[in-house]
Amino acid sequence: MAKKAALGVIEFGDTPSAVGELRSWEQTSEAAEIDTTVMGTGNARFQPGSIRHVINAELFFEYADAGQALLIAELGADTPQTVSLYPQGKGTGLPVATGKAFVMNTNTQGQADGAIEMTTSLPSDEDGYAWSAQA
Repeated sequence: MAKKAALGVIEFGDTPSAVGELRSWEQTSEAAEIDTTVMGTGNARFQPGSIRHVINAELFFEYADAGQALLIAELGADTPQTVSLYPQGKGTGLPVATGKAFVMNTNTQGQADGAIEMTTSLPSDEDGYAWSAQA
């Protein structure tokens, strides 16, 4: 059965702050593709390389929100912060992805007929994001 993400929560910071006004999130893990094709064989060959883990989030912009303010303040910082993604909300037995991440970008934008929105990208440090069940 499909699970709904409407209760998703992202906490950011070594002293965790929930990131407010969360509209959507995406957690991606992707291995780099290394081409190991040998000339003359007629077939391409590839093997996986380094793995990159990223959490992307879309938010309604609210600078007074402690979690959003911390994301903006940590942009480009060279010390990763703790990130926890609770895709179904917080609760015993529900999944959580936890790791350390850097804030690599924030993008704030608005339109005449909509709310001000912000997006951010949180690539993990070398250890990635570990999935587990909440205690």
